[in-house]
Amino acid sequence: MTNVLIIDDQRISREYMEHIVNGSDKYLLIGSLSNADMATTVCKRHNVDLILMDVCMGTGKDGIDVTASLKEQFPQIKVIVVTSMIEESFIKRARLANADSFWYKDLSPEDLLTVMDKTVAGERVWPKQQAEVKIGDTTSSNLSDTEIKILRLVCEGLEYSEIAQQLNYSKDNVKYHIRNILQKTGYANKTQLAIAVTGKKFIIPKLLGK
Repeated sequence: MTNVLIIDDQRISREYMEHIVNGSDKYLLIGSLSNADMATTVCKRHNVDLILMDVCMGTGKDGIDVTASLKEQFPQIKVIVVTSMIEESFIKRARLANADSFWYKDLSPEDLLTVMDKTVAGERVWPKQQAEVKIGDTTSSNLSDTEIKILRLVCEGLEYSEIAQQLNYSKDNVKYHIRNILQKTGYANKTQLAIAVTGKKFIIPKLLGK
């Protein structure tokens, strides 16, 4: 039997994953947490083989940060990062945290049990590409890395001069990129743009530097 720990702050999502684990004769649920603060303690006290780790916790620590810490302390434990958010930084951050697999709750072509089976067998299951989001008149795939980097700071509420200082760009350069983003998306100003982008969860504020 593979011992599974679930960490998800959303009750419905957590109960769904509990149902998947309990319905399989290959997995044993040894814990289900609403935040990640107790993850290390549970892993020290129990023989955990696989963790299903949500990213955004209403309280406590960020799931990807906790994944990085757990993989350093318990490299033998497999971790699947799970999320319903399409935040553009999640996949990159999860890879840097040494997560074993990544599963979009609503978008992944494979069901959770299949991802669990493959991960336990030693495979690394990741989305083939970043989830695409419609942003005004365009899609997220039509934004350059630089534009996304600047867009994140716009969504964080930074002004032109603050963005320029943060990225070591000139203020005019920042204005140029924001004009391009506005032209692509069709929004009248950066406030409308930020509201649209954060509303679609393509960028979730306060993740700067993660």
